[in-house]
Amino acid sequence: MITGFVVELLEKSQISELSILFQIGLMIVFAGIFAFIFKLFRQPRIPAYVVAGIILGPLALGLIESNETILALSEIGVAFLLFFAGLEIHMSTLKQVGKPATFIGVLEVGIMALIAYVLFKAFSLGNIELLYVAIAVAFSSTMVVIKSLSDKDQLGTLHGRIIVGILLIQDIVAVSLLAVLSDDLSVNSILFSLGKAGLFIVFAVVVAKSAKPIFKASAKSHELILIISLAFLFLFSLGAYSFGLSIAIGAFFAGVALANSTFKTEIKGLVHPLRDFFGAILFVSLGIQLTWIPMSQLGFFVLLTVLILVMKPILIFSLTRILGYTDRTSFLTGNYMGQSSEFALILLTQGLLIGHLTNEFFSVLVFSTILTMSITGYFISFEKGMYRGYSKFSRVFQKIPYKKDKLLGYSGSKKKKIVLFGAHRMGSMFLKEYAGKKDEILVVDFNPEVIKYLTRRKIPCVYGDYGNPEIADMLKLLGPEIVISTIPSKEENMKIIKMVKEDGHSDRIIVVSESIHDAIDLYARGADYVIIPKVISGESISGIISKLKKDRKSLKKKEISQLKKARNFVHNQKK
Repeated sequence: MITGFVVELLEKSQISELSILFQIGLMIVFAGIFAFIFKLFRQPRIPAYVVAGIILGPLALGLIESNETILALSEIGVAFLLFFAGLEIHMSTLKQVGKPATFIGVLEVGIMALIAYVLFKAFSLGNIELLYVAIAVAFSSTMVVIKSLSDKDQLGTLHGRIIVGILLIQDIVAVSLLAVLSDDLSVNSILFSLGKAGLFIVFAVVVAKSAKPIFKASAKSHELILIISLAFLFLFSLGAYSFGLSIAIGAFFAGVALANSTFKTEIKGLVHPLRDFFGAILFVSLGIQLTWIPMSQLGFFVLLTVLILVMKPILIFSLTRILGYTDRTSFLTGNYMGQSSEFALILLTQGLLIGHLTNEFFSVLVFSTILTMSITGYFISFEKGMYRGYSKFSRVFQKIPYKKDKLLGYSGSKKKKIVLFGAHRMGSMFLKEYAGKKDEILVVDFNPEVIKYLTRRKIPCVYGDYGNPEIADMLKLLGPEIVISTIPSKEENMKIIKMVKEDGHSDRIIVVSESIHDAIDLYARGADYVIIPKVISGESISGIISKLKKDRKSLKKKEISQLKKARNFVHNQKK
């Protein structure tokens, strides 16, 4: 339907080439359509934009061809993406997991590059082509991984912090590569580029310090701080260009200069829509430049994809485990990073523009990147089943002991009557009610800071989540009277109910729900009591437990009846 409309419009206009405004309009329309379709299948947006470009480009409809204006807009997209990447360079994050992140990040990039070099040397590739293969293999997607961690509320977990640290190290390495990529990759050329980058960093530091009073004076006006931030971004980009560097390098350091600014959060919020707009144009234009993968390159494409999806997670798992982290933390760290990166796409595009890559070889690398970005979401969704396979592999590391500082938790006495999933907010209020009986409770939480706090208070706790088979085995061993989940996610609570009821870990379970409709569904799945924060406060949980022990059937029946009445009332009000 849309294609027919476009063709009809072209015929009516009687022009052989679309105006630039119309081209951009088509790119955004198709980007929006495919982004929505990909969202329905829980896929990341970047592959959606590239697919939109493929449909618009010579591979499918042939409505748009790459031109100088679109490439210029794409370069602005690169600048905004790298500006945001620079804003995420938190010194505090690197301090928290600096040593493991640096160790894993640097070794992973080096080892994956070496593996790629050895494997693909057999395909008669030149050294420059092998460099770009290494780039496609070595880096993981900051945008995809951070989004996945955020969706699962795992940014604050131990593995989440390690992953963010590794991604920061990878970003720094990627930007360094961007600085030295040029037509001539000789040693002298690389050293000269690094020297120019060093001078530019000095320039950046001076400008950043001088700009602090300007940002402070502009902070009261959203419009003014937006314009000042954009001026700052383009000042650094133009500065980098005058130093003979890529404007992307300037954009990255503009972000780094503001990363520890008081106004960073506001700047990110204001510039974010522009990044999304120009980023969409960047990735759509990238799709427009693609060609079909030649049959002669199919074996190379499959091997490259397997290397990214399988070998890279195993390597990161191994490096994390070598540092003394638990199997579960090591597995999750590796499992999130089995994809190629948007930084790789930027570097590959640079390689195409300066003539290092042919369109065919460029297409192979980009298609592999798109595929791995899309598949990684399923790896994360089915992590519980995949972890069993990794557990068998982890036997290789049995002789490497877990380091005491990596084992989070406090055991207390072994006998536990209550197991509490989640100690934040409502969970902490519940703990106050049981302050005198803390040895009867075991807290399971996925936030290392929470576990450290509870350990200092000598409250029995363990770092982990319901998806950890070791936690399930521990529940079976403890056989608690009651299991409580203060996790607000309906899907996660359904899984906890299934684990507790079906596997016989306990016969009483209390969960939390954010809505009446979800509460009724949770009751249907087997919950004995569902706490709705809007209806009941955390302090009264102890009274519910007493009632639950006496007569859970009548309590459950009464609560379901009240919820149905409330649902009918809300329904009638809407009418």
